[in-house]
Amino acid sequence: MKKLALLAVSLIFVGQGFSQIQYSNNNTSPSNFTQNLSGPRVGFTILTDGELTDNLDEEFGLNSNLITQFGYQFEKQIMGDDKVAGLVEGLLFIGGLEHGLFLPSVSAMFGARFESGYEFAIGPNISLAGAALVLGFGKTIKAGNLNIPINFAWVPSTKREKTDHYDDEYNYINETKTIQTGHRFTITVGFNYRSR
Repeated sequence: MKKLALLAVSLIFVGQGFSQIQYSNNNTSPSNFTQNLSGPRVGFTILTDGELTDNLDEEFGLNSNLITQFGYQFEKQIMGDDKVAGLVEGLLFIGGLEHGLFLPSVSAMFGARFESGYEFAIGPNISLAGAALVLGFGKTIKAGNLNIPINFAWVPSTKREKTDHYDDEYNYINETKTIQTGHRFTITVGFNYRSR
């Protein structure tokens, strides 16, 4: 319940943050380089073995290392010119629907997009697995008035201390051990129309 409350508060802050950020008109070229690539995203996440996969198995009976992702990316350009633009992105995803699960996640990323369409970003991620760092890169393909962003994101595995107070037979043991959370690799594809 605490994790769901944390996710709800994160959603509120992401929404408030994006309502305050305005597009920069400084240093833009006559071709009006400023773009808004906000739009829907769909993809999948591959989970490596670790605490997250163990928890999903124990709590939901999920024994798959692959889950689908459906979501939306909010994006604002905060500075830049026709060569490179600084970006702030907010990503909201719901995973695991194909397994009948509701696994939300929120990311706030800061990065840059280049004239070639390539981009990179980094920022915090909050999900039912807890807080983590997410790294992403991708490319936007232009087809007429359609933008097709293809992105890859990686949430690295981290070490955590876990204390077990009871063993499988409920004997008090109070044992602390170091565990790995497991890596998360996500590939998404989206689309939106250019309005400029």
